[in-house]
Amino acid sequence: MTRSRAGRLLVHALLAALLTGAGGVPALAQSAAPAGPAPHEPPMRRGGGRAEGELWLMIRSANLTPEQQAKVRAILSSHRAGARPVIEQLRQAQEELGARLLAPGQVQIPDIQPQLQRISQLRDRLAQDSAQAAIEVRAVLTPEQLARVAQIKERLRQLRDEMRQLVQPGPHEHE
Repeated sequence: MTRSRAGRLLVHALLAALLTGAGGVPALAQSAAPAGPAPHEPPMRRGGGRAEGELWLMIRSANLTPEQQAKVRAILSSHRAGARPVIEQLRQAQEELGARLLAPGQVQIPDIQPQLQRISQLRDRLAQDSAQAAIEVRAVLTPEQLARVAQIKERLRQLRDEMRQLVQPGPHEHE
């Protein structure tokens, strides 16, 4: 493989990794249209981060009352509105980084450090906002609902572990 082709492949791989990071922005900034939750559940899309996963689990498995649903909708709406401009800034920063990586000439880490720092700061803001939303939703739940969510989370962890064990190669598959 030629050096220029290898360089292009590296740039494409870097861009793909960076741009797929944009897909991990919090669910709070997504539209309120549900992906198909039951009628008693608030509209919410599953996010890419840990806090979004916890929030999604709390909402989906807690069997919210109508009053709780209204409170959760208000929380999510508030956080969603606040996250939109940050997500737009993040997309812009990622586009600037991509343009810099594809510009002619040599590029070194110090050349792109400001864009990397900006992207990191914006992602941190989104993660903190997402965690705050999860804390606010958690405060709406009863102790019984929190216990149910914890049980479901533990069962999901057990199922993931079982799935990992099923797909791991056996001792004879390495021979």
